[in-house]
Amino acid sequence: MRVGVVGCGRHATSVLLPALVQLGFDVAAVCARRLASAQAAAARFGARAAYADPAAMLRREGVEAVVACLPPSVYGEVVRACVEARVPVFAEKPGAGGSAEAGRLAALSAEAGVPVMVGYMKRFAPAYRQARAALADPSFGAPSLATFTFVMGDMGVGLDDYLVDNPVHHLDLARFLLGELHDLHVTRGRSDGGRHALSVAARAESGAVVSLQLGTTGSWQQHNESVEVFGSGSSVLVDNVDTCVLRPPEGPEQRWRPNYSIPDQVNTTVDTMGFGPALRHFQDVVRGTATCESDLHSAARTLALVDVIGDRLGLGRQAPPGEAFG
Repeated sequence: MRVGVVGCGRHATSVLLPALVQLGFDVAAVCARRLASAQAAAARFGARAAYADPAAMLRREGVEAVVACLPPSVYGEVVRACVEARVPVFAEKPGAGGSAEAGRLAALSAEAGVPVMVGYMKRFAPAYRQARAALADPSFGAPSLATFTFVMGDMGVGLDDYLVDNPVHHLDLARFLLGELHDLHVTRGRSDGGRHALSVAARAESGAVVSLQLGTTGSWQQHNESVEVFGSGSSVLVDNVDTCVLRPPEGPEQRWRPNYSIPDQVNTTVDTMGFGPALRHFQDVVRGTATCESDLHSAARTLALVDVIGDRLGLGRQAPPGEAFG
């Protein structure tokens, strides 16, 4: 698939562009605010053209799709330009600056019939897919209790920027695994030197009581995330993205991990973290062989949770009206 890439920051050049090349996408053009950055990325990843203006890239390159990796406040104008040009978009999370904007973009996408996928890659990570399959098995029982832990090292950003950059992953993952979240209660812990510590309690549509421990008071060199869900006697754990452990009421636990000693695509970091499966899913969506599992409507729901948390913490975000967020 012939794609143009908009955005040449650290995440784009260290994760998305290498993944696109590894997966066999034809990266035709790269676009960044600074032309020099686009030219450097184009030379590094084999793109034939570089631009400082997304509209010019869309007019001249005839790309089949755009992959965008941008600050949240910039997504709106880029997504609109692509949809108006009838070019499908893979927008890295969060895909918009807030839930209201995501909702408007979702309506625009739907009206035009141009797919826009938001890159919540954890939905596509194999270990989380295995966990979701376990939850769907009637023998697991209805989810009763769930704990999400996502604690990074210091990110050097303010609380609002942190919320839309990092906790959105596990807020979206909780929705993906357990259904919509309601009755949110937020507690902010100490924040030393700009580090953040939050605890969010909620009730999921599935009936589970949910706890999310979110922060930047951990270490980049140590264990960062885990998800554990209990049903009726059974439980399933995803440990640090790559390991899924199913514990039935009786008998031995069942453990899955990639076979890292074998250099197959499915055992690479690109696939284990979910980036590869997400980009392949986007390709199928554009070709019309799959229904998008992470569209702008869903992204708006995830950002609504961020807006609620920001509202609770006095960050100037406005909780969406008419939602049962408690």
